[in-house]
Amino acid sequence: MSRRCVNGPLPPGERGSPGGRTGFTLIELLVVLAIIAILAGLLLPALGRGRALARSTACAGQMRQLGLAVQMYADDHGDEFPRSQHSAFTHGQRTWGQAVAPYLGDSPATWTNLLKTLYHCPSDRRRGAWSYGLNVYFELGEEDDYSGKPQTWRRVGSVPRPATTLLFGENASEADHIMPNFWARPEDAVDLAADRHRGRSNYTFVDGHVEARALRAVYDPACGVDLWHPLQP
Repeated sequence: MSRRCVNGPLPPGERGSPGGRTGFTLIELLVVLAIIAILAGLLLPALGRGRALARSTACAGQMRQLGLAVQMYADDHGDEFPRSQHSAFTHGQRTWGQAVAPYLGDSPATWTNLLKTLYHCPSDRRRGAWSYGLNVYFELGEEDDYSGKPQTWRRVGSVPRPATTLLFGENASEADHIMPNFWARPEDAVDLAADRHRGRSNYTFVDGHVEARALRAVYDPACGVDLWHPLQP
């Protein structure tokens, strides 16, 4: 009876794997890599959409806090809206960013800290910029050149339709306000970040609620849409 050598090579059928192979072939590796690439191509866009949705949701939450802060400010200041840079200095008042800071857990002295937090949308890639702008219709006066009645809506209670009138929009300019009084068509809204969130933008309404809408859903005069103007049709 023959004796098998302990240290010698095993017969072809006994080497631990079919055909004596101990690894993957090049074709098998390429197939695996192709499958991984396909899965990555499917998952990465979904992850990107998830991150974008999270940023948009965070932005909407911040704008909701701004709406609530303005309401509390108005309760303490004769029902009046705070002013923006457009008219605050002329009237010897604080701009809205400084005026509502105490209602957001900060102070008028250190309010600029909010430019890194509540005043800055996570989707806004500009550093230290105003991500949100106050609707300037709430501080216009007879000296301003704009279409419509020469009046201002300084008091919250004077707004005829608070649930459909915009208080804040997402800002694309360096100012702290948005001036729809100068627009004549949607293409003129260059100071508005109208597509910051995948073709839409967040808006705070006078009654405090927030909605994400496309530009033409808030301003399209050819279709009779102008949610910026308190005397909207």
